[in-house]
Amino acid sequence: MSWTAQALRERFAVHGRFYEADLGGQRWALRSHLEIFDPALSWPDVARAEADLVAVMMNPGASRPLAPPDAGGWAPAIPDRTQYQLMKLALGASARGWPIRHIRVINLSDLRTPKSTVLFEAIGGMADDRHSMFSPSRAAELRQALGSGHAPVLRAWGMAKQLSPLLALALPTLKNKMKLGLTHDGVHYRHPLPQRADLQARWLLEVGAQMDVQAAARRC
Repeated sequence: MSWTAQALRERFAVHGRFYEADLGGQRWALRSHLEIFDPALSWPDVARAEADLVAVMMNPGASRPLAPPDAGGWAPAIPDRTQYQLMKLALGASARGWPIRHIRVINLSDLRTPKSTVLFEAIGGMADDRHSMFSPSRAAELRQALGSGHAPVLRAWGMAKQLSPLLALALPTLKNKMKLGLTHDGVHYRHPLPQRADLQARWLLEVGAQMDVQAAARRC
């Protein structure tokens, strides 16, 4: 089925946790979590619940709140085309018998930098790693976000070599988690939204096939 953006927004609500922090001598806008969920689920209970799927992306990009965040930093968020792709993945899996009503998106870096060049420059020159949920200083927060281990982790942070410092933090933490994602080297994973429409469809097809294999293994 071909889903329009409007139809996807009717099927899923999106909330993010936004905050600001001083890092490397500069004030940054950040986002730590994005919760994509069936509106029938209760908010804010979703923020504390285990997700059906955890996606690890590069960074939040230009993500912004739709309203002033509450005291905890939470606000409805504007979905982007990548998040629509995740919604399509969830709907496809649900149609094939693996219900996914709640996706949690976390990132290698919380920095809200629309331009990847700005992110890569910051990563290369910032000794303070607290902008990453995979920082040792945020271990408890990461454990809560990932959950008990039943939810698969979709690795979808892209192919950029500049991510190496953050991947050195993330990969050891994720090694024992149920894994989804398309890779040629076990380190770099294809982004859900390549530029070409045919490659976007291919990503959905191939990751969907991985999920079908895992679903069959669960039933055994």
